[in-house]
Amino acid sequence: MAHEAIEAVALIPIKPEYANAIMRGAKKVEFRKVKFQREVSHVVVYASNPVKRVLGYFAVSDIKELSPGAISKQYKDVGGICHDSFRSYYGSRQSAIAIEVGEVRKLALPVKLSKIKSGPVPQSFSYLNPNVLERLERLVME
Repeated sequence: MAHEAIEAVALIPIKPEYANAIMRGAKKVEFRKVKFQREVSHVVVYASNPVKRVLGYFAVSDIKELSPGAISKQYKDVGGICHDSFRSYYGSRQSAIAIEVGEVRKLALPVKLSKIKSGPVPQSFSYLNPNVLERLERLVME
């Protein structure tokens, strides 16, 4: 893991097809409807149903909030989502969030969420203790 400053760490449940694309490096931005209320430096990637496992984490390069049209135009080549799915996801919303994916750290084997956090899977996201990255780093593929 690079020695960048760790601010807040967010856990985001992501559909498995998109979570796997992030881990492979094919998806360079994660789209969200709700923005973080803290300065998030890292995102822990939880592949949602049916996988239900933490796949790894990534450093956040940047976070932008723009209109869905502007976000779509800026990230169409790296978003890893088709135009119709993108439009369906945002619907009539006026604002869209783009979380730019920096360095990706993939776990050697996906782990259950209970290994790093107690409680249920968040609907949108939740904040984690930054120490979780040290535990996850021990499980990273080399």
